[in-house]
Amino acid sequence: MSDIFISYARADKEKAELLANAFSQKGCSVWWDREIPPGKSFDEVIENALNSARCVIVLWSKDSVSSRWVKTEAAEGAARGILVPALIDNAPIPLEFKRIEAADLSDWQGDFSHREFDQLLRTVAGMVDGTAPAGIQQMPTNIEVRSRRWWKTKFGVLAVTGGVIIAGIGLIAVLRQTAFFERKEIQPPQTQNPVQSTSSSDTAAAPTKPARVVQDQAASVAKPRPSTQPQSSVMNLLSAENGGHVIVATNDQWLYAIDGDEKNWQYIDIGVVGSWAVYGFKDDKPASFDTFKVLILGSDSWNLKEFELLAGNDSATGRFESIDKFQTQNIRFFKDPYQEFKFSPVKAKYLKIKVISSHGFSSVGVYEFQLLGVLEK
Repeated sequence: MSDIFISYARADKEKAELLANAFSQKGCSVWWDREIPPGKSFDEVIENALNSARCVIVLWSKDSVSSRWVKTEAAEGAARGILVPALIDNAPIPLEFKRIEAADLSDWQGDFSHREFDQLLRTVAGMVDGTAPAGIQQMPTNIEVRSRRWWKTKFGVLAVTGGVIIAGIGLIAVLRQTAFFERKEIQPPQTQNPVQSTSSSDTAAAPTKPARVVQDQAASVAKPRPSTQPQSSVMNLLSAENGGHVIVATNDQWLYAIDGDEKNWQYIDIGVVGSWAVYGFKDDKPASFDTFKVLILGSDSWNLKEFELLAGNDSATGRFESIDKFQTQNIRFFKDPYQEFKFSPVKAKYLKIKVISSHGFSSVGVYEFQLLGVLEK
């Protein structure tokens, strides 16, 4: 068992080795070399090393922020409360990890007297030993990132520039409201009804029938289900562009499953399988639908495997009835990477999606969901 697990992109191996050597000199055992022993799978070795580590250090860089494996490893560390991030260049930290403060090692060359490295060392030592050194405050783990050099980054420059522009627009708006530029009658602003949100536990009973596995796409094309709606009116009801929206969910990551971004994935279930979300349609209208689609771009252990769809009409936190359970294939279809699931037409105001399992990993990630149907008039 290693005290420290270092997560990094292949391009940053030199920096990872430098950090590993530094911690080893301080008496810590470090897992960082990704050479896989004969007869062992990559997933198995990584997961065992992660599970046994007392601390996970992630090196954020322009290469690692786009690495699926680094994000997966960082998510595991965050879920266990043992993640300690470090910046090794000016790359922006991924959104889901910005709430954990990062040490700035962008100019660190192995010097033990480096202020940021010294703080990192003390924080890690506190995690490994179970107690922080006397008189030393550990790096916060549940506060917004406060980079000591934020104004030097691209984000900082954009933030300052944006602030100046917003201030200018605000000043002009104030002058217009006070009729500084024109002597015209000012119309009172229109107001909108506030939206109230509530939460409660799911009351739907789990069905006993087995999950339906997605069929080969060629077969589904050969025997299409007759549509009860004009083809021209069928749309992706979940798309944010079409008015689809999350009403209530176990976490805010479910928003990304309908944002239209088909290149980046996000976790919707971290560590504990069983998360869910309830989606509504445009203008909160009911809709008729009979097809659900899941985008899978490759064989990854964190891909969504089993899931359940439920329909509701009472309220977003009221009674739901199961449509069916389904199961994806952990492969990519190159003609159309969306895996399609057909069911008998359903008319409802809300769609609930429940995670049942992944294809082997302890967390579940997704790219995009689609729900094909027609809004009721």
